[in-house]
Amino acid sequence: MITIQDVAHRAGVSAMTVSRVVNNQARVALATRQRVQQAIKDLGYVPNGLARGLLQGRSRTIALVVSDISNPFFTLIARGVEDVAQRCGYAVILGNSDETVEKERQYINVMLENRVDGLLIAPAGRGSRKVLDSLKQSGTKFVLIDRHVEGIMADLVEGDNVAGARQLTAHLLSLGHQRIALVNGSLEVSTARDRLLGYQEALQAVGIQPDLVRIVGNSYKRESGRGAARELLLLPDEQRPTAIVATNNFLAVGVIEALRESSVRVPEDMAVVCFDDIELASALDPFLTVVVQPARTFGTLAAQFLIDRLRGEEDIAPRRVILPPELSVRASCGARLRRPPHG
Repeated sequence: MITIQDVAHRAGVSAMTVSRVVNNQARVALATRQRVQQAIKDLGYVPNGLARGLLQGRSRTIALVVSDISNPFFTLIARGVEDVAQRCGYAVILGNSDETVEKERQYINVMLENRVDGLLIAPAGRGSRKVLDSLKQSGTKFVLIDRHVEGIMADLVEGDNVAGARQLTAHLLSLGHQRIALVNGSLEVSTARDRLLGYQEALQAVGIQPDLVRIVGNSYKRESGRGAARELLLLPDEQRPTAIVATNNFLAVGVIEALRESSVRVPEDMAVVCFDDIELASALDPFLTVVVQPARTFGTLAAQFLIDRLRGEEDIAPRRVILPPELSVRASCGARLRRPPHG
């Protein structure tokens, strides 16, 4: 491996002079700088970026902690983060909390021990408040993505979850459905609380009081969607929903799997709509009606906010961007069936 001493020997200078050239410091004569740069090129020397960064008080790395990287929504967020980070000269380290506050805390601590410059976090839930407070107290720069935590004032990029759930529910109401169930994540997570609120608002707007019997689910995982759908299918006929709003894409996949296990046809027997588009949608029959969120934009905006902070823009008040969802109507809601909707 080529070392800084090899470059110094080749250029006829000290290792300190080579270090000054690598770190673009001014105290090097032009002719000497050119000689060192030529030696670096001739030898193929690659400077130790971590060591150089530590000398400068930064590592040129940022961390991204999300709840489930297998979810295409978070995969697209990660891609948006990486796009901006790479353009600005940063590397990205990824952590996956699995919706667990303790695992989230462990990841954040390890990342800080490895001297990341800042963090992008999709909080696991209300319990994230403690670790976020500690980041604030230590002066560590961070930006929240997709989810907020009460009492934490920080840059935030999230979707309009209330409006999205309201759109999905209102669309089903427009098709004639009245018994509409909600399959939701844990109410420890802000998106689940907001989506519940949007669902309730849409029903109340047409004079329907939300029925707690038809609000089910306890996490954003596929298995939770299957279990929730099975629970709904056990309801008496007069209470069984004719349509389901799933508050994320994995829940929707689990719901459809459970319905098919029970020979319940979608959308002929049960309409299904959900938050967030998925690549799996093209493999499902029928295609899912969804509210689409610009996931990659979540990542690009949040990464730029973090890099702004890392570049010293301390006087900016915490910024909050709420990105609007877009309803994409496909076959799973039953809108394309040429027959009267379920009542």
